[in-house]
Amino acid sequence: MIDLHSDTIYALWKSGDEKNLISNDLSIDREKLLNGGVRGQCFALFTVMHDLVPPGHIGKSPWEILLELHERFVRETEAAGIPLMRSVSDLHKGLHAILTTEEGGAIEGDISRLSILKEWGVRIFGLTWNWENELGYPNSNDPDITGKGLKEKGIEAVEECGRLGIIVDVSHLSDGGFMDVARYAKGPFIATHSNARAVTGVSRNLTDEELRILSDHGGVAGLNLCPAFLHDEGAEREEDAESRIEDMVRHVIHIYRMAGEDVLAIGTDFDGIGGKLEIPSPDRLYLLHDALHKSGISLSILDKMWYSNAERVLAEAEEAV
Repeated sequence: MIDLHSDTIYALWKSGDEKNLISNDLSIDREKLLNGGVRGQCFALFTVMHDLVPPGHIGKSPWEILLELHERFVRETEAAGIPLMRSVSDLHKGLHAILTTEEGGAIEGDISRLSILKEWGVRIFGLTWNWENELGYPNSNDPDITGKGLKEKGIEAVEECGRLGIIVDVSHLSDGGFMDVARYAKGPFIATHSNARAVTGVSRNLTDEELRILSDHGGVAGLNLCPAFLHDEGAEREEDAESRIEDMVRHVIHIYRMAGEDVLAIGTDFDGIGGKLEIPSPDRLYLLHDALHKSGISLSILDKMWYSNAERVLAEAEEAV
């Protein structure tokens, strides 16, 4: 399996020295990844900003926080014996870490810093999180906000990512920004952790039109296990919100019918979501696999969703450089 999004590195960084990647009480650690048959785990360097910066880090710039997150990623993966994916062919040798970023405000509008991310081994770059930044605007229920496209720096970032072979991630991005990425991206772009808005009407999910455009560009949408994006009840951080397999199946079937089998992927959002998770860790994802197969999704299509679609996009970006 390839999982296109987790916030585990941020969770470890926020914990100080209390937790590590070898073994922990989070959704992801080395044992859970190995038991789940994961070959590629994307670890996002989620750069928290504004009033969400935890105590002890207040006053640091977004770039300084990103540097700390990268340092923690290197330390944790090396200690856990999980090598960084340098080539997509590495995934055929066993478990590897895939480095990604979330919140494009981390580069502070300095497009040249994308080359530094490339040197680190970053494969996927998320343009926004939940705030406006130098690149663009976030998804929003306000049509005046979500209708806004990329800023000039955002277009530059998309074009530079294309030159560097970094895949642009449109999860969290405004609808207008999505359309601009489709216009300016070189090669496939992806939504690492977004579901279907027609099934659950929240702005973080993708419209049917966006799903079809994503598919037309050779991209994928990673199924997000967050309760708020799976159904209309509860909120992301509410303890009683449930992440249910039956809702995951509804989203997958809808995305498949709207955009085809080549757009299906997994982006769990593990360690970035709360609530009661019917699938709390990678070693339980077989439950979703079984449920989807029972619903009529063939094993060959599930192979694409679990692995080969994401591998294809990663390989195309790698070959384009």
